[in-house]
This record gives sequence, structure tokens and C-alpha cells, in this order.
Amino acid sequence: MIAERDLLILQLLVDLYVRDGVPVSSQAVRGSGLSLSTATIRSVLGGLEREGYVAKPHTSAGRVPTDKGYRAYVDHLEGRPAFGGEFVHRLRDEIREQEIDVNPIMAAASRVLGTLSKHFAVVYGSVLQESRVRRIQLVDLGGTRLLIVVNLIPEHERTTVIPLEKRFTPQVIVRAEEWINRLVQDRTLAEAKDVLDRAVRDNVTDEGIITREVSIRREDIFSEPPAVELYFEERGHLLEPPERSDPRVLQLLLKLLHNKELLTAILVQRLGERTQITIGSEHDEQELRTFSLVTAGYRMGAARGVLGIIGPTRMRYGYIRDLVGSAAHELGAIGEEYF
Repeated sequence: MIAERDLLILQLLVDLYVRDGVPVSSQAVRGSGLSLSTATIRSVLGGLEREGYVAKPHTSAGRVPTDKGYRAYVDHLEGRPAFGGEFVHRLRDEIREQEIDVNPIMAAASRVLGTLSKHFAVVYGSVLQESRVRRIQLVDLGGTRLLIVVNLIPEHERTTVIPLEKRFTPQVIVRAEEWINRLVQDRTLAEAKDVLDRAVRDNVTDEGIITREVSIRREDIFSEPPAVELYFEERGHLLEPPERSDPRVLQLLLKLLHNKELLTAILVQRLGERTQITIGSEHDEQELRTFSLVTAGYRMGAARGVLGIIGPTRMRYGYIRDLVGSAAHELGAIGEEYF
């Protein structure tokens, strides 16, 4: 348990380091309006260093927060000034300008988060278990190819081209489309796959053959809509000094940027609606241990997801926490209003 005076000095040090990006001296801490002597502050900083909350990059330098120091800072954010109005209004205005569909709204949320945070914004949304099939369309592409168009509720469209063993007349394709729709309309994706699998076993008609081909490829045809939207605004501002000058940090960030599978696996574990902050070495994933991740879960109609900010451990945690929480709340409000 960190003492109240020690916590105050640690909070001031973190604020200064986040703002300036350089090791913080005891004199700089005192200059933040603290009514303690420099000697007292130096003594407290020495204790914080021994306890692992701060560290010195080299002997004659000031001190910087460690992951443990950031954690103590984050755990005591409650009661500190909250960041509210300005970015909430911007987020709301831009999201609500989008077509009322899950994917463009997710993309807009990631764009605004990236712009306002100047970090890497990620939005994940899964509607696999709760989406329902609105309608299936079968389109003859000529020869022995068939285009399958799946329309979902909430609005999403997925297309798949499948081969057929022979050509079928337009009338047969229409009958197959009508039969498939009777089977799958208003069912969840999981239910649609199951009912198709059972329905085609004893049907040897031409439309049954087409339906069987659809069923064989049901995992692709009734697969999850695009789950991850990634966006970061103003690439030159994605990292501030000193992180920008570290090629290892840039390399790791680019690796994350191009690995949607990894990000999906990370985010799907954080679907709870509370805001979560994970700092540096706290991550299980080696690729994230240079960074902090701030996320919040949301529900938007049938979509359930998580959005967040990935940035260096030197980030404005209070601001980012409030930004992410407000974005999640706004997506939920849009879901209640439109879906």
C-alpha cells in the first residue's frame, strides 16, 4: 500500500513524464506546486525507486515511472479530474453521420479514437452468435458457378461463389433459393448451418443438390462478418519522442498493425463491458509488453465487441480511459436507438 504523500509525488512525476517525455527531477516535481522541500521530495523518490515504482535511466538522470508505477497511478485515477465534453461530442457527431450499419459505425469509431488519442485505435465487433439471416439470394453466374448472397440482421451482406457439378435451369435455382430461405430465414448463423446440414440428407431433387452444395460450404457462407477494424490517424503523430526514436518500438507497433489475428485473439478476451487497462509487462502476449492497452466492451444491437487504444506506456491514462469509455457508451446508445 503506497502512502498518500508518496502517491501524490508519484502522480506528479507521471504527469510530468507523460507530458514532456524526459526523466523527471525532484526540482521539477516541486515546481508543480508541491509545498515540500526538494530534499524531502528526493527522499520520497528514492523510496519509490527502491520499491520499484520509478527508475533512473542512468545514474545522474531524473526518474521515470516503471510499469508498477504506472499501475499505481492508474489504480488511483478515480477522484482525479475527468475528461468529458469536447471529444464526446465530436465522437457522437461523426459516428452518427455514418450509414446505420455496424461496420461503418465501427470504422468511424476507430477513426475518431485514433485521431483524438494520437495512438493506435482498434475496434472489434462480433455478431456471429446473435445475427440472424434476413435472406439468401442465389445468382447464376453462368456455366457452373453460383453466387450466394447472405443478408443479415443487423445490416450486413456477405457474398460467396461456389462451383456446381452441372448447370441448372433458372427455375431450379429459384426453387432452391426459396427452399433455403424457408430453412434459414430469421435463424442465427449457427442455427442456419445446423438446419441446412440436417435438411439436405434425404433430398435428391435438383434443388436439393444445390442446397447440398450450399450446405457443404456453410462454414464459409455463414461465417462471421468482418470482426476487426483498425485505424490510426496522422501517422507522424502516432508516437511522440522519445518512443518515436526507438526503432524497436516502431517495429513492434508495425508488427501489431499487420496482425489482425493476434489483435482479435487479444481483444476477444476483453469483451466485458468494464474499462480495462493493461500496462507493459502485465500483458501475457510478448508483442504487447512494450505498450499499454486500454479497452472497454460495448453492445450495439446484435453486435458485441470491444474497442480500445494501444499506445506506449507513456500515455495520458486518464484521458484515454475516459475517451475509450465514452466511445463504448456511445456505441451502446446508438445500438439502443437504431438496432
